[in-house]
Amino acid sequence: MAKTKQPWETTREPNLLRNTASGRYYGRFTLSGKQKWVNLETDVWTVAKLRLADERAKIERLRQSATDVSSGDASVGSLVMLYRQRIADRVDIRPETRRRLREEVDAIIKTWPGFEGLAPRQLTRQSVTEWRNRLKRDGTGHRAPGAKAANPKNNGSSASLINKCIDALRRILDIAVERGQMVGNPLYPRGLKLKNTPRKPHLPEASKISEIFAKMEQGGGRFSRPAADLCRFLAYTGCRISEARAITWVDVDFKRGILNVHGEKTEAADRELPLIPAAKALLERLHLAQKFSPDVQKTIDGDVDPRGPVLAVGEAEKSLSRACKELGVVRLTHHDLRDAFATSAIEAGVDIPTVAAWLGHADGGAVLMRVYSHHRRAHSIAQAAKVMAGT
Repeated sequence: MAKTKQPWETTREPNLLRNTASGRYYGRFTLSGKQKWVNLETDVWTVAKLRLADERAKIERLRQSATDVSSGDASVGSLVMLYRQRIADRVDIRPETRRRLREEVDAIIKTWPGFEGLAPRQLTRQSVTEWRNRLKRDGTGHRAPGAKAANPKNNGSSASLINKCIDALRRILDIAVERGQMVGNPLYPRGLKLKNTPRKPHLPEASKISEIFAKMEQGGGRFSRPAADLCRFLAYTGCRISEARAITWVDVDFKRGILNVHGEKTEAADRELPLIPAAKALLERLHLAQKFSPDVQKTIDGDVDPRGPVLAVGEAEKSLSRACKELGVVRLTHHDLRDAFATSAIEAGVDIPTVAAWLGHADGGAVLMRVYSHHRRAHSIAQAAKVMAGT
């Protein structure tokens, strides 16, 4: 009887194994009594050995950090290392969430000089409050893509970011409490977080937004119309810009009138979105244009490749800003067009939970009630005329 081929092949290098099906090498370690596998992302022996050495060094540092915490000798840097490993090991979160959690830790380290060298007991409410106030005043130095300088309104000093960083500080100290280095976590009582008042954009009337799109088309550039169509798509679907970039024709179901959105920001972000008439008309026009375009890849029967992108460009900030300036309108952003979709839906009488689902919110409408329920002036006046009080 032939022997069954084993899925793993040992090598002469300790901790290094080869997957017989894929040929790739993996590192296998034991950390805190649990087996940990690391994909070395290569099928080349010499490369695998080098990468294994790097991973082995990381594991040794983690072991030392765990030992230091248990013995009461850990610095905050050791706690941070263990916290980062917990983020990497979590299987219940999306890649976008994992990236955000890492960025919160990076923001703390960047804005708190000597943070990793502190003793856990030095993370007091007073020290955290002082850091919080500095961060609110100075920001992280964040600069938006394409911007020549940091914008004080978008420099990493938002209450939302600061509050998330405070949550990260709490979770880092939780590790010290769990391992017996601290009796309790001093950062849990209320009062550390800032009041978070979401920005409420002042949107122009719907007719003016249509003028903006028309003005973008008249820009004279090769991508003037594709940029306008991207903005139309955002305003007619409420998609985030990252979601819009990922849309392919296989996601568009014209027969059912559904758009499949592959979002990652929340649990509800991966969703089916019903196409409003304007969105359906836009997509039909784009599909027809691509079908007869010699520059777009086709299937054997001459139709548009279902794996091809729906939108020809992935951003339109400059074109949008220029059109707003020429029309004398307050500058709009990609995200403002998402606001425009939400506001239009609410003004049309769609209930809050439904609009929240369309937007991919996981809170059932709590954010909508605070942010998106602002109405345009014309709609507000029209609604006021319906009030019969005093007549």
